[in-house]
Amino acid sequence: MAHHAAFMTFVIVEAGCRFASCRGAKPAVWRIRFGRPCARLTAQFVQRGEFQMSTTTSQVDPVSHEVHMPAALARLLQIALVILMPVVLVLGAVRLLATDQYLAIEYNRSDFPPDGFGFDYADRLNYASATVRYMRDGLSLNTLADLQWAGQPLYNERELGHMQDVQNVYQATSLVWMLALNLVLLVAFALGWRRENRTALAVGLKRGGLLTAGLVGGVAVLAVIGWQLWFDTFHRLFFAPGTWLFNASDALIRLVPEKFWFDTALSLAGLSLVGGLLVALSGWYLQRRLSASS
Repeated sequence: MAHHAAFMTFVIVEAGCRFASCRGAKPAVWRIRFGRPCARLTAQFVQRGEFQMSTTTSQVDPVSHEVHMPAALARLLQIALVILMPVVLVLGAVRLLATDQYLAIEYNRSDFPPDGFGFDYADRLNYASATVRYMRDGLSLNTLADLQWAGQPLYNERELGHMQDVQNVYQATSLVWMLALNLVLLVAFALGWRRENRTALAVGLKRGGLLTAGLVGGVAVLAVIGWQLWFDTFHRLFFAPGTWLFNASDALIRLVPEKFWFDTALSLAGLSLVGGLLVALSGWYLQRRLSASS
């Protein structure tokens, strides 16, 4: 701060000289008494580099505000991408199958068993479509309770109770799928934003896709080898004991017999497997491009 004080003293002396001149006094007296010591002090600061006056504008180097992601965080995001990928692909395949289009394809299969109690193709497609809409769109249970066939309610109380459980499970899995999908998109954006993290993104996609394909492939093999055990285990995981067992004459069994569920399980596995392989291929391709350009 001393050099600032010297400079201010110099300015004051000069101002005083000018003021004295205007008042008729001799400015030389001001310069002798105050100017010389101030000049010596200023010269000392200039010599030591502590005081500098310049008439030009100084050039300031621009400061980089780029934020680099820590390697540990990139690794953590990559692991999250791998874990979330099977959830997104499998539950996404479930949503693709909960459609009228899939019902039409399944009911049109030549080996699909006919209904022994009177449902034809149009009846099955109509009632199954209404049931899937109830489950998928979160409609009121009255949507199913109001369905009629041959002047009688289509579903009994046990069937309605089970369908309420099915809707709850489907809506919960839809919420999980939406959350997982958004997380995957955020992770992919975070890793893909800067080139230095894109290799982690590529590896995460490749491993996530392969993990999905491996898990789904293994479950599909188990389903084919021991279908009844797989089917029972699946229902025990999501529904209370006995609530998912019905008579052969009940509407649910007639609309979606065991053959329907076997085909659906294989379709789900096939869609998930293809999705996993496509994601893995995209990750491999991205990693190859990054390696070639580095």
